[in-house]
Amino acid sequence: MPIDSSSILKVRTIAAMLRPMPPTPRARRTAAALLSASPLHLALLALVVLLAGIGLSIISTTDPQWWRLHFSRLGTFRDSSGAAFNVTLIVGGSLVALFAHAVGRELRRHERRHVRRGAAMTARILLTGVGVNLALVGCVPLNVNQFVHDHVAAGMVVSFALLLVASPVLMHRMPKRLLATTALVFAYLFCGGWLFVSATINLALFEVIGFSAMFAWSGVFVICLTRVTAAAAASPEGAAAVSSTPADAVESLSPSADDAAGGCSGPAPRRPRPVSGRRRPRRTPARPAWRRAARALPPRGCTAPAAPAASAR
Repeated sequence: MPIDSSSILKVRTIAAMLRPMPPTPRARRTAAALLSASPLHLALLALVVLLAGIGLSIISTTDPQWWRLHFSRLGTFRDSSGAAFNVTLIVGGSLVALFAHAVGRELRRHERRHVRRGAAMTARILLTGVGVNLALVGCVPLNVNQFVHDHVAAGMVVSFALLLVASPVLMHRMPKRLLATTALVFAYLFCGGWLFVSATINLALFEVIGFSAMFAWSGVFVICLTRVTAAAAASPEGAAAVSSTPADAVESLSPSADDAAGGCSGPAPRRPRPVSGRRRPRRTPARPAWRRAARALPPRGCTAPAAPAASAR
């Protein structure tokens, strides 16, 4: 079957449309800035995005009674409010995953000093689980697949709960404020869960309690991590290794005059000149007679010069 030129042109056009576009310099700079951003900036950005997007969805929703059920109700509408809610969760979850990367990078610097070994990898995995599950909640709304939606939401809660349980053990040398905040968050979540189980509050209010506890603990954790990083950067560690002056180095490496004179053979090593300034000659205290006699003896492995033959007289 002959292939005409129009079919070939259509295939080439479709192939050109499906070809991935190379990233622009602005996109590269944005990605580099997000990957190198501090945990504090990423946490603030994620908080602002989530609050702004969910607030916009609440304002523009067509169901004013959504709060009687849960927040996932906002993403079930096929309008701008539902799209805003789901996109907000996807973007917020991606920012939380970037936040996990930044936290792991900072914690790796403090391993075996302020945190235990493996704390960076554990925190990165658990925080990444929170971010990925949050993004999946937006990707799979409740009316699309309730089974997947409920399980990814439960995975987000389990990841954060494991982080709370492991933080006092893995980050035992962090500031005491983090340990106190962890205990308060546990008590806060326990009270909220008890109120929800006893049907005192609905699921929407319990979700507000959970998200507020999550962001409160994350904020205190980021503040403690920032202070520890600043204190480690300001500490004079390694300053003694570079504090020696050139004159001190010359004095410590150059041999003394007595050691040079007591060598076995060869000329005495030349004493290097000081780097700057004129140095006064060092006065050597007079040694006792027995010490001068011991100095006159040849070192081990050297033979004394032959004594002059005694006269026959």
